[in-house]
Amino acid sequence: MKLLIGCILIFSSVLANIARAQFGVPWGYVPKITVMGSEGDARLGLVDEAVSYWNKMLEEVGSGFRLGPITHVTQPIPEEALQSLSQSIVERRGGPLYVPPVLREAPGDLTIFLGDSGFVSFAGPFDAHAKRVVGIRGANIPPMNQPNVARNVIAHEIGHAIGLGHNSNSSMLMCGRPAACRPIAFRSDEPRVFPLTDDEKRQLLGLYPPEWKPKSP
Repeated sequence: MKLLIGCILIFSSVLANIARAQFGVPWGYVPKITVMGSEGDARLGLVDEAVSYWNKMLEEVGSGFRLGPITHVTQPIPEEALQSLSQSIVERRGGPLYVPPVLREAPGDLTIFLGDSGFVSFAGPFDAHAKRVVGIRGANIPPMNQPNVARNVIAHEIGHAIGLGHNSNSSMLMCGRPAACRPIAFRSDEPRVFPLTDDEKRQLLGLYPPEWKPKSP
């Protein structure tokens, strides 16, 4: 009984930490993805690749969840709003997160903005029934201009958008703050997406079990 209580307390602590990090909230329905970027942006193809990667991972772990169809939209990017939300996420100390209306009103369930400026790439917010936003740092701003970095940053942020948090292993895709991992660690002359940990695969299956079925958004 003491062991059971101890396990419950540990599990409760883990859930509390996930809640504070604003990760761990699954989608209740299949999200439609909208990618907003400049015409000819090479990262458009990387988003397609990242979504395929996550759907493959979900299939491999036996999950019933998949990310939905992708729509590409070419229009001006709200750089100031992305910078503002990025700063709010990085500096967050609890409490509600303010999402600028131009981002909250984005057309997709999950909208990925391919920015041009130097903010920290991010994903959020993480309410189960709200739209979610991913902001990606400018392609020509270090370290995004290094080989293989943008590919993994995009996949990393989509990982957050489906509920995963950070780990502290620099050889893994979801490494990040408060660990010292930074995007430059994704640099590689070989085009590849860094792997998930076994624990993250279990987390995916916990968030989206085999019997997962979509509900009305």
